[in-house]
Amino acid sequence: MTKSDIAQFVADKLQKTDQGSLNLLKSFVDRRYEMIWNAALWRESLGTTSYSVAADTSEVTLNSAVDLPVAAAWDNEEITPVDYSAVFRVDPKMFDESGAVAKFIVLAKGANGSSKIKLLRKPKEAKTLLILGKTKMTPLGDEDSPLISGVDNALVAFVEGDMLEHLRQYQKAQLKYQEASSQLAIAKDMETHQTATDTRIIPQVEASWDLNDFSS
Repeated sequence: MTKSDIAQFVADKLQKTDQGSLNLLKSFVDRRYEMIWNAALWRESLGTTSYSVAADTSEVTLNSAVDLPVAAAWDNEEITPVDYSAVFRVDPKMFDESGAVAKFIVLAKGANGSSKIKLLRKPKEAKTLLILGKTKMTPLGDEDSPLISGVDNALVAFVEGDMLEHLRQYQKAQLKYQEASSQLAIAKDMETHQTATDTRIIPQVEASWDLNDFSS
């Protein structure tokens, strides 16, 4: 369903088909679509970007289309995310060291909204950084359909609930919100259980470790 289709469907159900109501319903579609986009790492919301990083570079500003980084690879080797406090607890020397890049920290976004990461350690050589990131949502035009598969029913129910709340029919609105939440859960289940996935846990072992580190 397109944005216009969703608005028209709800308008017909509630017998609110004047242009003002349709415009309001489209604004509800926009708001709820953004909410759904931000609710999960939908496969349609993910994309990869690559960056040529110079030696001795610690901070990298990501492509403007990237909303947040999810995973990263340095010279075709995965590097893992870590937070500031964990580095301070485990190995604060990494902030100043140069060498093989092992981890990255997600930094606060810049003033222009660009995502940034900090590499740990600073690379000694210029190499390629590959980022898997969640992309920023592209607003729907009137004849655009949601990029995320299986969310049409959730969108319809959320928008109908919003319109009912606007009409001060609060009890009916709450029932619609419950339906919408159930439909969103179904869409998430489709994402994780009804499409091709491969979920594995792969431990990372530092190169400096040996068998003695694992003995009691």
